[in-house]
Amino acid sequence: MSGGGDTMLFHAIIGSPLGPILLAAEEAGLAGLYFTDQRDCPRVAGLEATVAIVSDPSAGRQSGRPIRLFKAQRSGDGASGDLFASGAPKPPDARPSADLDLPRFLQGDSPSEARRILRQAQHELQDYWRGDRRSFDVPLSPRGTDFQRKIWAALLAVPFGSTLSYGELGERAGLGAGHGRAVGTAVGSNPISIIIPCHRILARNRTLNGYGGGLPRKVRLLQLEGFDIR
Repeated sequence: MSGGGDTMLFHAIIGSPLGPILLAAEEAGLAGLYFTDQRDCPRVAGLEATVAIVSDPSAGRQSGRPIRLFKAQRSGDGASGDLFASGAPKPPDARPSADLDLPRFLQGDSPSEARRILRQAQHELQDYWRGDRRSFDVPLSPRGTDFQRKIWAALLAVPFGSTLSYGELGERAGLGAGHGRAVGTAVGSNPISIIIPCHRILARNRTLNGYGGGLPRKVRLLQLEGFDIR
C-alpha cells in the first residue's frame, strides 16, 4: 500500500449489486472507492447528482429495530454468498449484472496505467460480488495521515469472513488503550471501501454500529462473507 500524494486522480463509474460506485486511481494504484451516495464521495465532473445522500452512517431500521443494534454472527456453514444470485432486496440505485461489463471513465485523457488499475479493481469486485474472491490484488494508494494509514493497514489484515472491534483493531495497529475515538474516526475516513474492509469492524458487543455507505450495505457485505445478521 503506497502513500499516495498530490498527483492527479482519474475516475470511473462502475455498477454493482449495491448501487453505483465511483473509483479513483493514480498511476501508482487505486486511491478511492465510494458508493456515489456516500456523504464523503467526491463530487467530480461527470458524476451525476444523487437523489439522496447517506448522511448518517448509523441510520436505518429493519423489522422495526435500528439496524445499528443488529449483531453479526458467523453462520453455521460459513459459506460465502453471491450478491448477483441473492433474492434479498437491493438499494434502489442497484444495477443489474448486465450493466457491470465496462467502467465509464470520467476523464478522456486518463493515462493507460490508471485505466488498467480502474479496470482491475472493477473486475476483482465482480468476482467478490459473486463470492469467487476473498482478497484483492489491485495496488492501493490511499491518501491520508500517517495515523490513518496505520489503521487502514491494520484493516487490510482483517481477512474475509472475520470481524474485529474498534479496540481490537487499534491493538492490531500497535496502539494502546485510549485511542478508540481516533481509531473510529480513521475507520470512518477510509477512502477505499470494501477493498480496505471497514465493513468488518463492529462495536465491542458485535453490533453493527455504522457504515459510511449505509448500514443496509454493511448487512449485505457481511452476509456475502458468511454472517447471519440478527
